[in-house]
Amino acid sequence: MNGAATRRGDGLGQGRPLPGTVPIGPNGRALVEGYRKDVLGGFETEKPLYNPLNAERPESSPLVDLKDPIQVHLLTETALSDSKGYEILSQEEVDDIKKQIQYLTMRIEQARTNLAIQSKYRDAAISMAKLYSPSKPEGKRRSLLGNRMSDSAKEAEMEKQASERCCEELATELFTLEKRLMVPQRRLLQHTAGILQMTHRASAKKSGQLVVGQPMPNGIPGSPESLYTYTNARNSLEVSNDDVDFDDRSLYLPLEKMNGQASRPRKNTIEIPVKSPIREQTNQLREEMERLKEENARLKAAEQRVNAEAEALRNQTAGQEDTISETEKRLEVLNNRLREVIIAFNPAKNGGFSNPMGAAGSGETLDSQLEYLEDALTTTTKEQSTLAVGISKDIEIAAQAAAQAAERELAQAEGRVEGLIGQLQDLFSQSNIGVQLPPEPAEDTLNGQLDYVENALRSIGSELERTTELSSSAIATRQNSEQVEAVLAGLWDIIQTGLAEAQEQKAARRKMRAEKGLEPDEEDIEMDEPIDLSEPYSLQGFSAKVQWLFAQATNLKEQKGVLQRQIKQQRELNNKSGSEKDQELKTKMDELAKLRVLLETSEKAALDSEERLAQALSDLDTLQRTSAANESASTGAVQEQLNERTAQLAALEASYQEAQMSFQSTQEQIADAEASAAALQKDVKDRDDEIDRMNMMVIELKTEVAIAKAELDGAYGSRKQRAAEAAALSKSSETAGLTAQVAQLKEELASTLREFEEMTKESVAAERERLELEGKLDDAMAAQVRLEAEMKGVRARLEAEIGRLQEQLDAERLKVPPSPAGGMGVGPRAGASMLSEQFRATMKEERKKFQEELRVSLVLHVGCAGVVMLIIVFAGGTSQTQKARGRTQGREEEPWRRGKESAGAS
Repeated sequence: MNGAATRRGDGLGQGRPLPGTVPIGPNGRALVEGYRKDVLGGFETEKPLYNPLNAERPESSPLVDLKDPIQVHLLTETALSDSKGYEILSQEEVDDIKKQIQYLTMRIEQARTNLAIQSKYRDAAISMAKLYSPSKPEGKRRSLLGNRMSDSAKEAEMEKQASERCCEELATELFTLEKRLMVPQRRLLQHTAGILQMTHRASAKKSGQLVVGQPMPNGIPGSPESLYTYTNARNSLEVSNDDVDFDDRSLYLPLEKMNGQASRPRKNTIEIPVKSPIREQTNQLREEMERLKEENARLKAAEQRVNAEAEALRNQTAGQEDTISETEKRLEVLNNRLREVIIAFNPAKNGGFSNPMGAAGSGETLDSQLEYLEDALTTTTKEQSTLAVGISKDIEIAAQAAAQAAERELAQAEGRVEGLIGQLQDLFSQSNIGVQLPPEPAEDTLNGQLDYVENALRSIGSELERTTELSSSAIATRQNSEQVEAVLAGLWDIIQTGLAEAQEQKAARRKMRAEKGLEPDEEDIEMDEPIDLSEPYSLQGFSAKVQWLFAQATNLKEQKGVLQRQIKQQRELNNKSGSEKDQELKTKMDELAKLRVLLETSEKAALDSEERLAQALSDLDTLQRTSAANESASTGAVQEQLNERTAQLAALEASYQEAQMSFQSTQEQIADAEASAAALQKDVKDRDDEIDRMNMMVIELKTEVAIAKAELDGAYGSRKQRAAEAAALSKSSETAGLTAQVAQLKEELASTLREFEEMTKESVAAERERLELEGKLDDAMAAQVRLEAEMKGVRARLEAEIGRLQEQLDAERLKVPPSPAGGMGVGPRAGASMLSEQFRATMKEERKKFQEELRVSLVLHVGCAGVVMLIIVFAGGTSQTQKARGRTQGREEEPWRRGKESAGAS
């Protein structure tokens, strides 16, 4: 405006980096750590200095005393000297810099708010990552939720990294904005200091020219050239030649006295005549000019206020548009997830469900996305109700079919039990064992028939126990079963070796007879039976071999008697061949002795096998009792765990309903926010129109002011006195009016800022609540899908585990050992074996048919969720029982099998 501004010719302002230089700043992580304390403190500004001794300016250092004129003089001289070379700007440049400062300040406040919010999100993400990450290694332990925990940990880690990256970006942006803000602030402060330094001497010099309220001589203002009496020199410390320019004594007076004390009045250079022909016109022009000045000042203030409000509204609208865009994107993702869930409910029916509209980023598709979300939720509710009705119908149909099948199976079981009772009666009547037949069943029902079968089996068991007691004296030798097997194998080898030697002897004897010209012995030919010397050892083969040896020994005894009689009769007749006969007889006797030894050894081994068999029966009884006790204990634990898991499912359903209600409330809040955004957009448009009208008025007023100035310049030669008079007359009223306007504008601005802050807080709270609801909804849907998958897998494992346990239990209960060998006869053992085999075959068929009934009853009484929890607990609770049972069965299975084979061979 005054032409005194100094600008650089190269277009580079102060505070700008030189070309070719790269600004080096801290990294994002260091900036986040640096802003941590400011975020915790809410970015509160530092409290200004306070000095109660300075009543006029309490915002000052406690070390300065403004009532001391010497200190004030020194500070003034220092300030004037330091600001001598500062750059002076034009009014347009000052306005641009102020707008730039205001814009940067608003962006900094917005960045600080976002950084505070993202810092909270980052802290929450770090806490979640610590929660999901394992505190210590747990080896290779796995569970049904192992994959879910690992996925959640990865998601939490990704969210933490995203939050940290967002915080670093916001901190870098805030640092850059604050650094940019320092440049215009410094330029504005230097301009202000330069203006004050340039005008300080002149203003002090002319302070005594005119006193407020003093009447102007002759009522005529001074020449217009009085407006240009201010010096444009930048050296305010030059000594003036005018003796009335400055009063040195004023340096030693307090400030309040300096403002109130009038210096020596200066004589006007132009005397205005008492009566002027244009005095009335001059007064009118003066009043009009003052009115125009006031109107111009008010319009400028209103323009600045409206510009600030418009800029704030633009920034707020931009933030709301970003929020709306982000909301559209999140709604699109949520709608896609709901569509996948709906298709998963019924792929055949819902396969062609429409896709949600893509996010436009400007809020245009928000209504359509909300409508799509509402339709999707309604469809999901319908599909859930349909699925529940279908499941209930399937369960009812399965229950009815299971009941009918159970009735049919019950009738068949009754018929089979009746047949089994008849077989038992025939068996008791045909057998020779001393067991009394139990009485006929009192009731013609399945329970009565089963009681009858139990009594019959109990009678057979008592007979078996009695038989077992006969061989209880050798129970201690159960652990020597392997040694007995080794002894039997050794005996088998001895028998095979003996038979081989016997065959060799027969062959040698035949050869000798052939050499002597004799015919082969008829007995050797008759006893020459084919013998497999390479036959492996087996209990049945050993038994058959012993029986054959016993028959051979008996035959040899008979032959011995015959031979003894023949030898006695023909001893005298055959003296020549007597020695040969004796030798042959001696050989036969040796063979017979060997066979007797083998027979005794075989009988001893058979007795040992019977003793081991009895011990195995007693161990089996003990194992059955232990299994029954373990099953009862595990059933109680399973029931408790089932109740707990049912309660957990109920809690999950309640939380899902709460999430749905919260989501509905969030939708309502989003609708309210959209309405408020539309109202704000309309308000911004109205403000823009008003600003345009104000600009037109300002242009018109500037034109009128220029015309008035031209007229005044033509009428009068000096503007200095007229300006001093106008300033003196309008100072008090203008100050009061401006103060009132400033106070009113401050109140309006504060109320507007409060409204904007409340709207921002509500938007942030709604966004945070919406994010929380989306997370809860995602967790609920994932939990539902996971429970359905676990339900299917656990149902299959339950069926397999129940079948396997039932087979093991039936096998343990139905194992009936064969009767021991000895002199007890063949009839009782054959009857017990036949009964055991028939009963076992019957119960195997019954078990296969009752497995389906057990499965249906589990589904009816426990339910799908109960089945899942039952298997989880059952798998953990019965694993130890199955391991113990497997170890016991492994230890007892081999002796039982060997004892059974030994008894069967005997």
